[in-house]
Amino acid sequence: MKIAVCDDDKLLTGEIDGQLQRIQQKMGISFETDIFFDGETLWEAIEKHGSYDIIYLDIEMENMDGITVARKIREQDPYTILLFVSSYDSYYEQLFEVEPLRFLRKPINPEKFEEYFKIAYGRLMNLDERLHFEFNKRLYQIPYRSIMYMESRRRVIHLIENGGQEYRFYMKMNDLMQEISRVGHMFIRIHCSYVVNYYYIKTFGASEVVLLNGEVLPVSIEYKNEAMKFYMDMAE
Repeated sequence: MKIAVCDDDKLLTGEIDGQLQRIQQKMGISFETDIFFDGETLWEAIEKHGSYDIIYLDIEMENMDGITVARKIREQDPYTILLFVSSYDSYYEQLFEVEPLRFLRKPINPEKFEEYFKIAYGRLMNLDERLHFEFNKRLYQIPYRSIMYMESRRRVIHLIENGGQEYRFYMKMNDLMQEISRVGHMFIRIHCSYVVNYYYIKTFGASEVVLLNGEVLPVSIEYKNEAMKFYMDMAE
């Protein structure tokens, strides 16, 4: 697990790093922590070495502010868990766009910090789960986090990954929904034939959803209200 802390306040980054070390010892887990003092340096590291699992991010920084770098991260990786750390609470509309897990107010409350870390860690554990299926006498294990959506056509499930790779396997849609329910709130059924990964949705409309890659999927009248409520609950 890789964690980044990005804040132009060196005392605060040291405090967050100390909190993370304390939690690491308490929970008996292992992770790497990298410290950055502006958004531009963080983004350069992500472009060079890949994204982080969890990022603690200040909002107001020089060179590149936290919201700008968060938007760039979201365009590349919908699964990175973002936790904003700030003294200001006037950025809620912009924060909503990049879907942070939580907002930590300065000065940091150690109990809240640990609570939010455990929520983030639990979500990461769910993301490591895989969907197992067989097709043409071959067994497959596909990480749930890489699945953009699945479509049912005549009892054949067409699974589309974030890289565009397509897999097929035999399963009823209701049985599929029961199988994927064990990873928690990640997938939304928007149509009798479509289930979509929440983290790949860019916009949710009355009759369609647009994915991060620009692909458009239909939303049926039967599932619209429940799917929209699910989506809004996840976005809060």
